[in-house]
Parts: sequence; C-alpha cells; structure tokens
Amino acid sequence: MLNPRGFRHGGLLKKRGSELNKEKTRSSLLGLVAFYLLYLAYELYQGRNDPNTTMTEGMAILFTVMFILAAAGLLIYAFREWKRSGQQEEEPPKDDQNSLK
Repeated sequence: MLNPRGFRHGGLLKKRGSELNKEKTRSSLLGLVAFYLLYLAYELYQGRNDPNTTMTEGMAILFTVMFILAAAGLLIYAFREWKRSGQQEEEPPKDDQNSLK
C-alpha cells in the first residue's frame, strides 16, 4: 500500500536507516583522517632535525601544530556527528497522520 509520499509501508524507516548509516560512515572516515593527520604531525616533528630536509625547524614545528589543530577539530566534529546520529537512531520516527491511512 502506498502512502501519499509514494513510499510503501515501512519504506520511510528503511530510507531513514540508510541515512543514519551514511552519517556513521562519514564520521568514521573523518576520524580516520584525523588520526592520519596526527600521524603526519608526529612524523614531521620527528624529522625536524634531519640534515637532508630543506624545511627549517621552525617551519616544521609550525606545520606540526597546524596538523595537530586540524586533527583535533576533525575529531571533535566527527565525535559530534557520531553522537548526533546515535541520538537520531534512538528517537522514534514521527509519522504523519496521512501515512497511516
């Protein structure tokens, strides 16, 4: 039976679940990118005194700090998105009166 929105009964729930999975996947990927930025910052900091590099020690420290700040911002954003998708999952879907007919 089709409701006014064109979904079969239960189709709205399936679509909503798919959107939640996309949000969780996105927040997970953002977390992975943040950890990769932390890894890059660590490697950059470890190589700051390497005699074979053309980057000065001050620039290496500056970029290390920038990578750390970017990673922290991404981690905070990813955690908030992950938490928000978990709260949406717990809430029951709001049904329209027309979809019940």
